[in-house]
Order: sequence, then C-alpha cells, then structure tokens
Amino acid sequence: MTLKKNKLAFSLLTALFFSLPISQTFAHEHHCDIKETELGNTMKYIKSELRAYNKGFDSEDKAEMKEHAGELVKLTAKAETLIPASIAITNHAEKVEDLTAEQKAKFVQYQEEMSELNETFIALSETTDETEIETLLGKVKEHTKTGHQQFRLDCKK
Repeated sequence: MTLKKNKLAFSLLTALFFSLPISQTFAHEHHCDIKETELGNTMKYIKSELRAYNKGFDSEDKAEMKEHAGELVKLTAKAETLIPASIAITNHAEKVEDLTAEQKAKFVQYQEEMSELNETFIALSETTDETEIETLLGKVKEHTKTGHQQFRLDCKK
C-alpha cells in the first residue's frame, strides 16, 4: 500500500512540477496569437513613414521629407504612451496603473527610449543638412535595432 501511495505522490508531484512551465508556454503562445495591437499598428505606421521619408531623401524632395518627419514625430509620441506586450505579458495589463513595480520600471525605460527616438525625429524635421540627416537616420536604425531587442515580444519560442 505504501508503494502505491509513493507512486501516486511521485506522479502527482511530477505532473505539478511540469504543469507550471507548460502553462506558461501556453500562455505565451496564446498571447502571441494576438497579432493586432495598437502599439503594433503604430509601429507599422512608423516603419511606413520612415520608408517614405527615406524615399523623399533619396529623391531630394524636402517637402515630402518634412511631411513624413512630422508624422514620425506624432507617431512616436503616441507610441510612447502605449504599453509593449513584452512588458504587460504576465498580467495582460492595459493601463500603467495595472503594472507591477518591475513592469513600471521597464515601461519607464521604454518611454525614455521612445522619447529619445522622438527627439531624433524632431531633429530630422528641423534639418536640411544632408550629412546630419544621414547621421540621424543611422541613429534611428541603431535605435530600432536595440529597441526591438529590448521590448519586442519574442513569439518564436
């Protein structure tokens, strides 16, 4: 009888032990099924506007560049207020008030990064110097790379 109880206890303990990682995996997969978010759409628009800005730069169309730089400033200001899914994934927080202290710290870091990107776009909208524009576009590229590494939800797991 004790052997049966030990086997049963071992089976239950094993099932309990493996259920936590599996449930987190399924929760992560479920969250990654959500393809459309306001921040995701805003980031798509930023990417589109940045391409249009680059097209204007290549064709030396200052009016087009100014128009798209202004739109980039507006979009990054909007994105700064939105919570990335990678930060809110554990409790599906939709408001800053719903974030844990650790999540709030990451969100502040995200806002600082977006603010820096916004300042770069403001500088792009105010300059006409080709060398400065190339430097600022390089800064945007580097910023985008590091931002994705820090704040983009990795759904390839």
